[in-house]
Amino acid sequence: MNHGDLSIAYGVLALLAVLLLTAYLLFNTKKNRLFLALFGCVAASNCGYFLLSITNHLTIAKFANALSYFGGAFSMLVMLFIIYDVCRMRSRKWLFCLLTGISIAVFAVAASGDWLGLYYKSISLEHVNGMTCLVKEYGPLHSLYALYLAAYVALMLMIIAYASKTKRLSSPKYTLFLLVAVLLNVGVWLVEQCLTEEFEFLSVSYIVTAVLLLLIYDMLHDYGIIRPDTGIVSVQMLNQLNMPQSTPGALPSGMEDMFHGFAEKIKTLSSAERRILNYYIDGHDIADIPELAFISIHTVKKHNRSIYQKLEIASRDELMLYIELFRRCGRLQELAGEEMEAE
Repeated sequence: MNHGDLSIAYGVLALLAVLLLTAYLLFNTKKNRLFLALFGCVAASNCGYFLLSITNHLTIAKFANALSYFGGAFSMLVMLFIIYDVCRMRSRKWLFCLLTGISIAVFAVAASGDWLGLYYKSISLEHVNGMTCLVKEYGPLHSLYALYLAAYVALMLMIIAYASKTKRLSSPKYTLFLLVAVLLNVGVWLVEQCLTEEFEFLSVSYIVTAVLLLLIYDMLHDYGIIRPDTGIVSVQMLNQLNMPQSTPGALPSGMEDMFHGFAEKIKTLSSAERRILNYYIDGHDIADIPELAFISIHTVKKHNRSIYQKLEIASRDELMLYIELFRRCGRLQELAGEEMEAE
């Protein structure tokens, strides 16, 4: 592939990445911030590859190289938390802050170029067969980026394996799709090492990975494709029930397992947490609870986090969906427990 063809290929990929980001902003109604960040990172990476392919100035080439590293480094961070979301797991703020700090540090080292002689000992531009190439002499920390990527891939695979084992993923095919999305970049990188072609095939795999993750996310969240034993409820499930509030029983096939499983998790709540849950069942908002329970809003939020963790749900919205589901089936007493029965 000659220099002109290489630049055109990178240009097309950069344009495609920018168009995908624009289309997501304009046409996707959910506007998930993680996907905005992912498509932004993919666009940055591809624009960096394109700029690197057309410049004849060393300073611009170094900037373009740093831009491609920025997109690659932070796309892994964003992908990890998208997989957390797809697998219906609650990510911790401390974990997000820790991984963000590590990503910034690794990017800073990679973007330093030959400034400190750590990542690259030297960088220069050379013209070979009519092509402008960035010639790099690797420094002692050059393997840091590869280790960083490998660590993220390992974390993603661990999350997918755990989600599959605990049946948080609704179907084996979604587990397979996630594995393909994660391992695609690894496979492309390994193939790339065996080729002599001066083309960054990762620029293609980044786009494919982002689109694949978006498709999986939309399918899981739009269509409510779940299994009763996952402990996950959705608005779609409530709509599909189409059951009057006063009519217990007559459940769709398999729903009883979900009711039983969630009711068993309720038993793990402490008395204080059960009291908070009962306030929600009675229709109170979080702002009402401090006055009703004579505790601070900070304590309420602390109880909420513990409730979500024990019930294996992600948010108060999901908790309210469960409450509404039990309400429609006339089984609220299974959530409220002894306190409601006594009343």
